[in-house]
Amino acid sequence: MKIAVLMFLVLYAVERLLETFWKREKVAGEIQIPYSLPLIIAVYVSLYLVVFYGWFRLDEQSFRRPIVMTGTILVITSVIGRNWAIKTLGVFHSIHIEIRNKHDLIQSGPYQYVRNPYYLSNIIEAIGLALMVGSRLALYISVLVYVPVLVHRMLLEEKSLSQKFGASFVKYEQQVPRIIPRLFHAKERSEF
Repeated sequence: MKIAVLMFLVLYAVERLLETFWKREKVAGEIQIPYSLPLIIAVYVSLYLVVFYGWFRLDEQSFRRPIVMTGTILVITSVIGRNWAIKTLGVFHSIHIEIRNKHDLIQSGPYQYVRNPYYLSNIIEAIGLALMVGSRLALYISVLVYVPVLVHRMLLEEKSLSQKFGASFVKYEQQVPRIIPRLFHAKERSEF
């Protein structure tokens, strides 16, 4: 089972690199807050290295199959969610905080349920990776470092979108929660 987890982690790392840096058709735009991408990458790479360290420390006797399977399901769910968000954004997707020329305010696909499905998927992924290798250190880094960095970037991105779209974005904020989907389409405003 330990080798299967390693194979998954290596294949997933390749998938994540391709997904992140694959050249897609896009519309020209202006990158805002340029420090945010290197910061996210540095924290994510650190997290992934800790995940690999966690894998090396795994021993077959202490291997908890239900936790590994839960982590694997979370990571696969994150891939589906992130790729749904990327596909929905289409030419407006960017790994930077970037407002594209003729940018549309996307409110379909996963964006009708949460304003930040890409970031939600990244949070799910980080927790899943930590669970896959049973690493408390990776879980702590996910929750105490990676998630706050993602939330910081999310807030910066929403500020840029608010400046671009004005009242349309304010209305969208009032109707759609930031990151935690509503289970029962309640009308009250939700910050997260």
